[in-house]
Amino acid sequence: MGKTPDKIDLQIIHTLRLDGRTPNKTIAKCLNVSETTVAARIRALTDENVMRVTLQRDVYSFGYQLQGFLDVYVAGRSVDAVAGEISAIPGVLAVAIYLGSPDILVSFGARDRQDLSRIVDRDIARVSGVQRLDSYVALDIRKFESAYMALGVKRAAD
Repeated sequence: MGKTPDKIDLQIIHTLRLDGRTPNKTIAKCLNVSETTVAARIRALTDENVMRVTLQRDVYSFGYQLQGFLDVYVAGRSVDAVAGEISAIPGVLAVAIYLGSPDILVSFGARDRQDLSRIVDRDIARVSGVQRLDSYVALDIRKFESAYMALGVKRAAD
């Protein structure tokens, strides 16, 4: 592709952001182009790193009844080493290293209160280098949206 995404590319991206499971046939019909054109453009957009196709699974489908987040403060050990050890713990869904404070953000799923206690109090709190934890447990997730865009990609005028 090697060019700035045009109006059709941006409409394809917008449609997939609304519902990533939208079939190419449906997108083609809405944009008045062929299904082959949609498939080729999606392939080109991903090959050029303009967009990525990702999958995010509903945490409840794993049997998790609780979702939580931990702010992890590290001392006496490298943040990278602590994050690596935490990422291997069952129930940990995501580990992000921050530039500031806290040092690490952990997202986790727990099947029940006992599992929650195991993850936070036994497994993560006992990792060497963990100085302090601030925990947050979600009572309900009303909306979760991820949107990523490659840096340096120019957007075509609408």
